[in-house]
Amino acid sequence: MANWCNNKVTFTGSEERLDKVLNLFQAMIEKESKGNIGQIPDFIESKSGYFFEIYQNDTDEYSFQYETRWSPNIESLWLIANHYNVGFVLDYEESGCMVYGKTIYENEILTDYFLNQCDFQDCTYNAETDCYDFEGKTYDYKEDIMKILLERKINKANQKSA
Repeated sequence: MANWCNNKVTFTGSEERLDKVLNLFQAMIEKESKGNIGQIPDFIESKSGYFFEIYQNDTDEYSFQYETRWSPNIESLWLIANHYNVGFVLDYEESGCMVYGKTIYENEILTDYFLNQCDFQDCTYNAETDCYDFEGKTYDYKEDIMKILLERKINKANQKSA
C-alpha cells in the first residue's frame, strides 16, 4: 500500500492558457467523481504520475490540491506545463517519509527544492512532551519545522544564484 503525498499546484501564465489547464483539471475531477480513480492527461504516456483525490482550491481558480503515490508527480506537471505553455509552483509533502519540498517551473526552468535527512539532524522528538525540539524551541508539529527548513534552503539557493 502506497504512502500518499499531498500536493498543491498553482499554475501561472496567460489567462487564455490557464483556462485550458483549468478545463483539463475540471475534466479529470469529473472523471474521478464517476469512479475512474487516478487521473492523468491523455497526452502523457507515462505509467506513473497519476493524480488522485483532485479538487480545485476555493481561493485561487488555477490552483489544485491532490494526492500522489509516494512522491510528487513533478514530471507529469512539467509535461502539462509544456503542453499548455504555462508555469507552476508545486508544494508537496509526505511527512511520514519526510518528503517535503517546493518545485517551481517558470521561464522554462524547473527548480526543485526539497529536504533530505541531513536537514533534520537538529530536530528531535521529545516523547515526554509529545513535541519536537529544534534550535532551542518546542514545536507541536514537525511540519512547522519543515517549513522553516525549506524556506532557509530556498533562500540559501537564491542567494547563491544572485
